[in-house]
Parts: sequence; C-alpha cells; structure tokens
Amino acid sequence: MTTAVDLVKKGYDVIIVEAGGRNLTGESQAQFAGEVVGDRYFDLSFARLRMFGGTSNHWGGYSIPLDRHDFETHPNFPDTGWPISSSDLDPYLDATCEILEIPNRFEDELITPSLRRTQFQFSTPVKFNFKYDEFCRSTDRLRVCLNSTLTGLSVKDGAIDRAIVKAADSAEFSIDAECFVLCAGAIENSRLLLWFNQQSEGRLVQNSRSLGRYWMEHPHANVGDFILEAGPEFFRDGHLGPQASFALTKEAQYNLGVLNAHLIVEEQAYATTKEWVADLLCIAPALGERLMGLLDKNLVCGARIRSLWEQEPRFENHVALDATKLDDVGIPHVELHWKKSEADRRTIVVTTNEFAREIAKSEVGRVRLPNWVADDGPIPPQKVMGSWHHMGGTRMSDSPDQGIVDRNLLVHGLRNLYLGGSSVFPSGGYANPTLTIVQLALRLGDEIDRMLS
Repeated sequence: MTTAVDLVKKGYDVIIVEAGGRNLTGESQAQFAGEVVGDRYFDLSFARLRMFGGTSNHWGGYSIPLDRHDFETHPNFPDTGWPISSSDLDPYLDATCEILEIPNRFEDELITPSLRRTQFQFSTPVKFNFKYDEFCRSTDRLRVCLNSTLTGLSVKDGAIDRAIVKAADSAEFSIDAECFVLCAGAIENSRLLLWFNQQSEGRLVQNSRSLGRYWMEHPHANVGDFILEAGPEFFRDGHLGPQASFALTKEAQYNLGVLNAHLIVEEQAYATTKEWVADLLCIAPALGERLMGLLDKNLVCGARIRSLWEQEPRFENHVALDATKLDDVGIPHVELHWKKSEADRRTIVVTTNEFAREIAKSEVGRVRLPNWVADDGPIPPQKVMGSWHHMGGTRMSDSPDQGIVDRNLLVHGLRNLYLGGSSVFPSGGYANPTLTIVQLALRLGDEIDRMLS
C-alpha cells in the first residue's frame, strides 16, 4: 500500500488487488490455512491477515531500523548479509517515520565494551487500512479491487503481460500493466510464486532453487528477571522507565559467534521487586542488603527480560505447496517447514549470559536466568515460539543462484515483476520488520518511477 500510494502521488495509475475485504471474515481467513512441519508454531490461518491493510492490522507498533551490521555478512554465518547497505535505506527513514507516526530518534548508546542500549519508537500503532482508506476512496488514480484473488501471472518474452484475477462472484478478469508488484507477505509471496511458476513450467522464476527457501522468524522468549539499582551507567537520565532494550555490539557478536538479539527489560510491580530482592539476599548478601535499604526509596527496579532474536537463514526452512489441500480457487495450501537450529539456541543463551555478566560486573544489580539459559541447555519447545515476523522465501541477492529478486526487488530474469515486503529479507536482525518494509516500499516506488520514466 505504501508503494501504491507513493506511485499515485508520482502521477501513475495504480490498481491494488486485495484478496480479502475491508473487514476480517472467517471465510477469507480460511484460505490462509496451512500445516507447519517442525517446531511448534502459530496456526497459519491467524498468523497473517487476509483483508484490506493486510497484516499491518496485527502490528503492535514496535519500530526500530535494522542495525548497520545486519546488512553485512556475519563471518560465522555465510548466508547472512544483503546486497545493499543501510545507506541505501537511510534516505527513506524520515518519510517512513512520518508514515508510521513516530519520531526519527533511534539512539544507540555504548554502556560497556560489549553492551549497548538501543531505543525503539512506538507507533500508535498505525493500521494501514484506516490510514489510507480516505486516500484510496478519494483519488481517481488508485483503484482497489476487494475480494479479488490473484490466480495467475502470464509470462511473455521475459515479462509479465497480464495478471489473472478471480472476483468474489467467481468472474475472472485480467489486468494489463506496465509493471506488476507482488506484496502478499513472506508466506504468500512464496506460495503464489511457487504455484504460478509451476503453472508456467518454470518461465516465471527461471532459477527457482531458492524460491520459498531461507524462511525466518524472530524466536521470542522470557529469558530472565532483573533487579538493579537504577544508575546513569545503564539508563538514560538514571532511570529504567517502563521499558528499555539492550543488544551486544557488533564486535561482541562476531567474537562470540552469535547473531543479533535484543533484550527488552520491562519494569515490574513493587511487590514483585521486593520478593526478588529478598531472594537475592541468599545469593549476594551484601548487594541484597544494599538494595533492600534502597527499595522503599524507589531507588530499586525489578524487571522482566524478554527477547526477540535473529534466526540463522537456513535453506532447510522453507515454504512448500501441499498438493493434497486446495483453497477455494484451486491454489494449494501452504506447508511451512520451520525449525530452530543450534545457532538459534546458542545466540540467545550466549547473549543473555553476556548481559548478566556485564550487569554483575557493574554492581548495579543481578540477573536471574532460567535453567535452560544458565545451564546452556536446550530451548524448551513448549515455551518458545515466534513473533509473527515472517521473513525470507524470496530473498534479495545479486545472483539468481542465491535469491529471487535483485537489489532493486526485480525478479531475476524478468523485466517488470517486483516483490515487496519482508519476503525479500536475506537475513533478519532483531528489528521488528515493519519499519524496514516501509523503507523498502518507498525505495521501490522510486525504482519503478525510474524504470517507467
């Protein structure tokens, strides 16, 4: 929707084909059914939304750009890294923040040699169906086709010459355009391209080795409790506030051989803090006595630590088609193969232990870790799932052997089919993907304008 609005403002005529309606319905969501093979995960019919505005209606508002080193190839993980750098997206950050209705303030502060404090911004959150509803209704240059399902892309002479669409009344129509953009999410982009490529006998994605592959999430778990004496060493203005977030430095991540992770520290109630300080008296008596003396002066914070962390891009994690189950227009349902790796486990265990050591060395508090983190044990499968942050499947690459789209989001081998959304992410960092998606969408608008001019 961001790209469509941007192109309309540049003077182009645009059609948005939306499979759902203005509001969510059970019948429409049922078309998103699918099976998960591997680790426990969410019901796929609810992990994304088939409606006007899409899965932005699930978004909680957390906003932060990817770290600059997220675009680089990690020395321990050769399948990470982007063909573009953060400087390619920097020009779109101000406009993205305006769209998401947040200030462009993302401070990154080094607090120990291996630890930095990061800063998220929090959107209302913006729901794109409400944000752009009036614009879509009021302009003659933008037409929205609701309850209309894309069922095919016709390929001719290395380009898409028309899109085939089925309306709610089962009438079929086609759309001729100079340029086509598929922005259906990091499951549906792969699912649709896999199906259309099969129907075109491989003429749509000529090198389909990585199509649907390298699918990623952000694993999410509670990883500890935190008692501290608030101080300027760790907290801006000497205060924790209701929430703070931390991450290891690039150098620490590389030296420890882990991927990126952030630790969200959320303040707890007084009664919980008092209970934790009492427990600390048995473990570190001197620190416990000092914190107990400060507790009634509101100079002690108790906090819970949760984390979202980067998942290793793995060829084995992928979107596939389930030929035994079809949706209402005859497209196979999705089969998502997703499993966390040893690198995923090690990233959060090592990161959290390093954070706990830095806190202990500072003598401002202590972190209590769950057994599986403290003992370097396996991830409890019943406790760790994901964050509804779908990424990968049609990754960006300079070579068609390694991905589906080039650095300008054009499908390799085609002249006029672009992909939008987090399906193009080659690796995911820890940042919630919405802000990066919007940056890429604005950049895509400029690229299409250059191509058509």
